[in-house]
Amino acid sequence: MPDRETVNIRPSVGYLSILQAINYRAWYAIAEFVDNSLQSYLHSKTKLKKLHGNNFKLKIAIYVTPSTIKIVDNAAGIGEEDYQRAFRAAARPENRQGLSEFGMGMKTAACWFSKNWVVQTKPLGEKNLKIVQWDISNIVNDDIEELDVKKTPLPVNQHYTEITLTDLNRVPRGQTIKKIKDHLASMYRCFLEKNEVEIRYNNEKLKYTKPEALQAPYFRDIDEQKKNPKKINWEKKFDFKYGNKKNATGFASIRETASTKDAGFALFRRNRLIKGVGENEGYRPLEIFKTPNSFIYQRVFGEIHLNDEDVTHTKDDFQWTPEDETIFLKKLKEELEKEPKAILSQADRFRKDRRSRDLKIQSEEGLGASIKKMQGGIAVLEDYTPPKQPPISTKLPEAKSKQRKRKTIRFEGNDWTIEQILNYDKDETEWLKISEIGKKKKEIQIQISMTMGFTAQYFGDQPDEIEGMLLMASYIALAEVVARNRGDSKAHNVRSYLNEILRSQPPSINY
Repeated sequence: MPDRETVNIRPSVGYLSILQAINYRAWYAIAEFVDNSLQSYLHSKTKLKKLHGNNFKLKIAIYVTPSTIKIVDNAAGIGEEDYQRAFRAAARPENRQGLSEFGMGMKTAACWFSKNWVVQTKPLGEKNLKIVQWDISNIVNDDIEELDVKKTPLPVNQHYTEITLTDLNRVPRGQTIKKIKDHLASMYRCFLEKNEVEIRYNNEKLKYTKPEALQAPYFRDIDEQKKNPKKINWEKKFDFKYGNKKNATGFASIRETASTKDAGFALFRRNRLIKGVGENEGYRPLEIFKTPNSFIYQRVFGEIHLNDEDVTHTKDDFQWTPEDETIFLKKLKEELEKEPKAILSQADRFRKDRRSRDLKIQSEEGLGASIKKMQGGIAVLEDYTPPKQPPISTKLPEAKSKQRKRKTIRFEGNDWTIEQILNYDKDETEWLKISEIGKKKKEIQIQISMTMGFTAQYFGDQPDEIEGMLLMASYIALAEVVARNRGDSKAHNVRSYLNEILRSQPPSINY
C-alpha cells in the first residue's frame, strides 16, 4: 500500500471560516486565480516554450454557473517545491517578485466564494496528478490541519491546474458578470495585448480596447490663429524617478471622446493592474485632474507602472503614505506638462468642433434638460413689468467681495472704457448690472453675480468656462448700451426680464 501523502493547511484553520466575510469584490477574487495561473506560466515559460514551441500561449478558462465556479489553465501546475506552501494560509513564497507574493490569494478567494473546493494540478515534469479537496465546515469543526492528497499517474509532459468551487457563498450575476469580464480584460491588458495570454469567461474571449487618442492641433496654435495648424497625436511616454529612487514608467494621453466615467490613470505593478479599473474608478487625484466637471478629468487617461511600490494583500491598492503619494504626484504633473506635449494644458484648453459626433451626443442631454425648463422660465414674466424708463446708473454700488478688470476699446471712433466686475456678495439678487456715464466717450461698468445659483450651477470653475460666461453677459450689456446710444428708450427691457427670470428660477445654491 503506498504511503499516505498529506498537505499541511496551518497556521489556524479557524481563520478559514471568516474569509467569506471579508470586504472583497468578485473581480478581484477571480483575479487571484488568474494571478496564480500567470505566475506558474511565467516561472516555467522557458520550459513550456521548449516543449510546445515559441507559439505556446497561456490559456485560462473561467466557467460560472449558478452552482459552480471553475478555473482551468494550461500553465505548469503547482510543482513539488511549492505544493506544501501553496495550501497554507499566509505562507509566502521565497520569490516574492512575481504576481503571487502573499501566500493568501487562492485560499482567500476560494473561501470567499465557496464552502467546498477542489484543486487538481498536474505539474510539468512530474508523474502524478494531485487532488486536494477542501470542505471548510469539516475542517473548522474537526480542527483539521492536514488534508489528504490523492494521486493519479499521468504523462510527465502533461500540465494544467483546475480549481472547482461548489456550495457557493455568492454567485456572480447581472452587472457583476459584466464587471468581472471588463475588469479582468483591463487588469491583464499588458499580457493580452502581447497575445501571450488568452482569458475566457464562459467561452467568451476577453479583450481590452484602448481608448483612441486625440488627433488635433495644439491649442496655442489655434489661439494664435496659425494657418493650417499641424495635427498632433496627443499621447506621450514618460520614465521618471521619484521619492527614494523609485521609478515610474508609462504613458499619458488625451481621449478623442471625453468621458466622465472612463478617464483617469490605470496604475500597474509587474504588468498587473492594481488601481484604476472600472467605471468611475480611474486614478484621478485632485492635484492633477481638478474637479469632475473639468476637461482634464474627462479627457486624460493613461497607464503608470510602479514596480517599486508595495500593494495591499488584496492587490487593489498601493500602500504608499499620503506624503509618498504627494511626492509622486508632483513629479508626475511636471512630466505631463513638459513640452513639446503639455498634456494637461491641451486637455484643459482645446475645444472640439461642436459638429463632431461625440459632442452632439453629449449636447443632446443638455438640450433635453434645457427645453424642460422653458415653461418655468417664461412663466416668471407673466406678472412682471419692467420699469418704463429707469435712471441709468453712473456708478454701481461697491460690492463687498469682488474682482475687477478695465480695458479701453474703440467704438465708432470713440474710446469706451469697460470695467468688468465679478460680484461675490451672497445677498446679490441681480445677475447682470450696468452703469454708464458719458456720451461719445463712455465709462461703462458691467457687473456679474458669481454667487447666484445660475452661475454656480451651469458655468463651472474652469478659466475658459468663466470666460465664456463673462463674454456672454458683457455682450448683452454692450448691446444694451449701443441700443440706448442709438435712441432705443426700452433697451433695458431685455436685461430686466433676464434678471427677473434668473432671480426667480432654480437652481438656488445654499451656502
